[in-house]
Amino acid sequence: MRLSATLILAAGVVAVLATATAATPSADLEEVLRAIPDPSHGARLFETCAQCHGPRGGGLPSGWVPEIAGQHAHFLAKELVDYRHHARWDDRMEKVAGRHLLATPQDIADVVAFVGSMAPSLQSMIGNGTWVDRGSRLYQARCRSCHGAGGEGSDARLVPRVAGQQSEYLLRQLHDTVDGRRPNMERVHVRLLSTLGMEELEGLADFMARLPPGPRGERTAATGAAPRM
Repeated sequence: MRLSATLILAAGVVAVLATATAATPSADLEEVLRAIPDPSHGARLFETCAQCHGPRGGGLPSGWVPEIAGQHAHFLAKELVDYRHHARWDDRMEKVAGRHLLATPQDIADVVAFVGSMAPSLQSMIGNGTWVDRGSRLYQARCRSCHGAGGEGSDARLVPRVAGQQSEYLLRQLHDTVDGRRPNMERVHVRLLSTLGMEELEGLADFMARLPPGPRGERTAATGAAPRM
């Protein structure tokens, strides 16, 4: 009798684990977006994020860590869910977004709400300006229709704000997209970027980094100088 009860309990545990594992990225994201966020709890969770992204969410000018302060919460939620399901690759972020730190969809909802409420940094690194005019023309032709005239993106459409992002980070993401290292990137991005050369990709990243980050931040015009680090 005891053996039967043990087997039944074990089968139940396996079933629960199988159900959790089988959850799709879209189902997880829907659960995150349905949650009512608690930014105060998100602030406590962000203490771990701050170890890499910085206490103000400004990232690093080296390009390995992006600015996340003021980024659209819905877009951040999608990226965290994608990291959790290995639909986007980065060893550090896959661990952070995994259930060890962000154990539940509610945790994701809380931390992205807090991060989205932070003021964008004014200290993002820009490029050297050599190809920024070419980048401006490319942005108008290939990026503006989705990311917006000012690079503001859209929370409702899960389109990230690219304005004021670290230039080196943007450049790395452009290369990763072309080279297939961003599996969650829509195919249209690959199609739009795959024909561009090095100078054009550098110019595009430089131009986006120079765009003013939003109403809570101030920066000179896109073709002018921005603060350097």
